[in-house]
Amino acid sequence: MSDDYLWDGSGTPDPDVQRLEALLGRLRAPLAGAPAPSLPAQPIRWRTLRYLGPALATAAAVLVMIGLTLRTTRTASSWEVASLAGQPRVGSSALAGTGRIAVGQTLVTDGGSQARMTVGTIGQVTIDTNTRVRLVATRDGHHQLALERGTLHAVINAPPGQFVVNTPSATATDLGCAYTLHVDEDGAGYLSVTSGWVALELHGRESLVPVGASCRTDAKLGPGTPSYDDADAEMRRALDEFDLARDPTARSNALRVVLDHAGPGDAMTLWHLIARVDAGDRAAVVDALAELLPMPAGVTREAVLRLDAAALDQWWNALGLGEASWWRNFKAPYPAGASR
Repeated sequence: MSDDYLWDGSGTPDPDVQRLEALLGRLRAPLAGAPAPSLPAQPIRWRTLRYLGPALATAAAVLVMIGLTLRTTRTASSWEVASLAGQPRVGSSALAGTGRIAVGQTLVTDGGSQARMTVGTIGQVTIDTNTRVRLVATRDGHHQLALERGTLHAVINAPPGQFVVNTPSATATDLGCAYTLHVDEDGAGYLSVTSGWVALELHGRESLVPVGASCRTDAKLGPGTPSYDDADAEMRRALDEFDLARDPTARSNALRVVLDHAGPGDAMTLWHLIARVDAGDRAAVVDALAELLPMPAGVTREAVLRLDAAALDQWWNALGLGEASWWRNFKAPYPAGASR
């Protein structure tokens, strides 16, 4: 064999070298510009159990995850609702037995039907006859209804501020309680608290209603002045007249009746009146409250007369009905996606 054959292929080849070239030829690198050698195609056996098994298992897992996600999303954005009498309607569908109400849907009862809603995991709301209520929002830490007309009874076992009911005349914020809320056709309402506290608010006007007390609401004026259910009947009548009167003289006359009939248990009502009376009548209310409940140390008559917020909050705290800051912590707008 010539050495030239090993270098450039010229010369006489050796038979042994030719055999070796034949065996290794398929692994030889192609020359520059030459196409790479093609390998015979190896068909993949996709239809065998060996290949389909993992693919089917993966697909099944994805379907299960999608199903669970849809179910969780549906449950999280809706409440269970049960018919207690007659045939309440959720949207356009009559409710027979139990069903669900989703955010944005409305529950309507007629004169012969009642229903019960389960508020997530924190309580229940019974919907009375001739009532229209809409589910506004539901998520962890925040549940909200809109009572357009009729009556509901709420029993909530949760930290304050997690359950809210909008009405045409006030927003009712639950502070861990049970209560009945009614709305008339004209938007006026009535709240009666049987446990805990409820805060009513509209356009900055606030009423803190404790257990055993009630409060009217007006579509234009917002929350009225709360009073205890066992208060003097004449005082409560005059209080309603004071809240609704537009004429200053009528308001002053009604206020005098309230002050004349106020007893030892009416300090809570007088405290609310301080900021609601006309400036000329404020001193009489402050002095009447001071007779029932002396001002705390550090609170002056002058500060209260000018409606100093800190002074009013300290006097409220002296009522023994809870700290004013407790409500302040829950009156801010609830941030989306957050929980308390």
